Amino acid sequence: MPIEETIAELERVAAREVGRGSEALAAPAAGGLLAAARSLAAAAAPDAAVFTGFFIPGAEPPAAETDGPLGAVQIAAALRVLGGRCRIVTDEPCAPVVEAAAAAAPGLPVDVAPLRGYEEWAAALLPEYGRLTHLVACERVGPGVDGRPRNMRGEDIGAHTAPLDRLYTSGSAYRIGIGDGGNELGMGLLPADLIGRVVASGERIRCVVGADALLVGGTSNWAAAALVGALSLLRPDVPQLRTLLEPAWSYDLLTAIVRAGAVDGVRRRPTLSVDGLDWPAYAEPLTRIAELVREAR
Repeated sequence: MPIEETIAELERVAAREVGRGSEALAAPAAGGLLAAARSLAAAAAPDAAVFTGFFIPGAEPPAAETDGPLGAVQIAAALRVLGGRCRIVTDEPCAPVVEAAAAAAPGLPVDVAPLRGYEEWAAALLPEYGRLTHLVACERVGPGVDGRPRNMRGEDIGAHTAPLDRLYTSGSAYRIGIGDGGNELGMGLLPADLIGRVVASGERIRCVVGADALLVGGTSNWAAAALVGALSLLRPDVPQLRTLLEPAWSYDLLTAIVRAGAVDGVRRRPTLSVDGLDWPAYAEPLTRIAELVREAR
């Protein structure tokens, strides 16, 4: 099977339907995975930032969710294997979980945005971010049509969310968006009426910030794994990428962030699950992604 066809299959696997309309949302974004992977693989040494962290204020206890940090670190680790540099970007409420995830890749820097004093913090970083080659958002909520970030229940979570979209849209870097529900950075690339039809309260919660390439997953972590899988296919000279695709790698990281307080975004409590999916069901697409990459060699 040609590499392009395998990558298209990775894209379909990542968009497996879990009840939120991911397959419908993924249709107009088809080809985004190949475009994103080609852009990253073509860079002599990617210099990137990955934005992540989705805070669940109604969880017990309130914390960042398990979807997002796993995929963000997986991408960041892959870019470092490719010889590039990468940092993770989050905000204070999500920092404990994101920092625990980043600890799986020693030396991976984490930039933590404050909720108060954000403008000054961002202004100090703008010159540096302006020189980056790629900006990636993995399950990071963005502003809706009213400028407010909202969760899937339509709740305004602006009091717990720094406006990282302002850094994400700065400079001339190639922007990649990864999401699963329509309210994440990058989803502005999709037709507004599609999100309105497919997602509950879609017109209200949809993020208006687009991207150069959009990856839609049943969970955002699946789409991030598909991106690493596509990079592995485009860069067969870097076999270390395949290690990051092993489900065991994801399980160990999931265990670590739940210990740090991460919660399932659907169940709203700390469990070894993602978006209401227990490990066996959650791991199925990860296993298939790893298989497709192995079979292509």
